[in-house]
Amino acid sequence: MKQFCRRQLKKAPKLILLLSFGFLTTASFAQYQNDNGYSDSADDYAIQPATQYGQQKPPKLRHYFVGGNFIASFGDGGGAFGINPSIGYSLSPFVDVGLGFNAVYNYSKDYYNGGKWRTWNLGVAPFARVYPVDFLFFEGSFEENLVSSRYISPDGVKSDRQNASAPSLIGAIGYTNRIFGQSSFFFSVGMDFLNNKNSPYRESYYDEGGTLRSRPTAIIRTGFNINIW
Repeated sequence: MKQFCRRQLKKAPKLILLLSFGFLTTASFAQYQNDNGYSDSADDYAIQPATQYGQQKPPKLRHYFVGGNFIASFGDGGGAFGINPSIGYSLSPFVDVGLGFNAVYNYSKDYYNGGKWRTWNLGVAPFARVYPVDFLFFEGSFEENLVSSRYISPDGVKSDRQNASAPSLIGAIGYTNRIFGQSSFFFSVGMDFLNNKNSPYRESYYDEGGTLRSRPTAIIRTGFNINIW
């Protein structure tokens, strides 16, 4: 049975997850622009004059932000829950770069054999966002996920956990209420452009000939960025 499960773990979907169309929770925080010391110009992050509360902090410290998003996705016979914290730096009013992390638990059915999957995904993802206008952004990220899966047969027998890695190249378009130098919320829709069957952003399935294939699912995220200085 153990050999059977391991063979199936290699063939069957380790993840059907993350991000089918779902509802996600969001939180957003706001700060006044003057308190952050930014002007509306695209100059070198112009600093407002010192206020009665004291001198302004060094301008480079103002460009850092933290944020993240909460994930709750549901699909045909599966779903996922998780968090994606991130930290970033604003290079200019038009470009952000940063590093994101994720911890996601997902579950799915194995329609071919009648069993089910339980999977943890831990990942890291450098990202870049470009803002052509205030409310719109394009995002690209390369994500490397460490996958730990367990298969549960129809009669309840659990296999040993199997570990794998799965790279993802994600492109997305999103909406934001971003004002440079302030905290904001965002909403985005994207997809994984790499054809890796272990990716948490692709849905695995068997075709009529019994061959394991995968197709992209919508990656829907909503979350916040908090200016920390």
